[in-house]
Amino acid sequence: MILPAVSLNFLRNKAVILAALFSLTISCRDKPITQNAENVKIESLIYGACDTLELKKGDILVRPNLNILPGTSFIDGGKNYGHAALVVKGYRHWNTDSLLAGTIIIESIAKDVPAEFQVREINALVSDKFESFDNHNFDNRYKGNRYRLRLSLGEKETDSIIAFARRQKGKLSSWNASKYLTENNTDNTITGGLEQNQTWYCSLLVWQSIYNITGIDLDHNGGYMVYPNDLINSRYFNELPNGDGRIRF
Repeated sequence: MILPAVSLNFLRNKAVILAALFSLTISCRDKPITQNAENVKIESLIYGACDTLELKKGDILVRPNLNILPGTSFIDGGKNYGHAALVVKGYRHWNTDSLLAGTIIIESIAKDVPAEFQVREINALVSDKFESFDNHNFDNRYKGNRYRLRLSLGEKETDSIIAFARRQKGKLSSWNASKYLTENNTDNTITGGLEQNQTWYCSLLVWQSIYNITGIDLDHNGGYMVYPNDLINSRYFNELPNGDGRIRF
């Protein structure tokens, strides 16, 4: 039996489309990579353009910083001062713009905005003519060089971390801010006047919020400052199975 030419063309076109879709699916699979971090190997997963990614409350969004900054640990691809933020309301989507637009974060921003917006709660991607309400800190300019970090924490701990971060809204952003280290009681509870900080920078706010509640020190090299790179390199993000503690997208 000889098929009409139009049927043959249709079958050929359908085969080409299916092959292209199959190729796209293969190319978008998660790819585990290894990076050097001051002679320490860290595992990350790279998410492709057609992978569905979920952000959950308590996750950390990070862009790595320039590796020559004094006291920072090393991450490939670091630029400028980097950035870090804490997710307070998550979202799930295959499109990263939609994913970020549906996610709400708390962040400390080093921008010339009124004091009440220097530590702010805002969508992870939103456009506005006023800088106080505009956020492009994790947009597609940083594609492939954005990290989602995740700890294995319970809901009560996560809610307490977010509550602490929210209490810092309205305070000022400053690179002169410093860590506040507490002491452990004999019953392993954390004590100290952690609310005394009146100034923050992005990665310090994330670090302090988690340290305050859990006692986990996410600073990879334990320096005076905690950089975005130091968060990315933290060994605590190696603990979840299948590399889920640290991904790039």
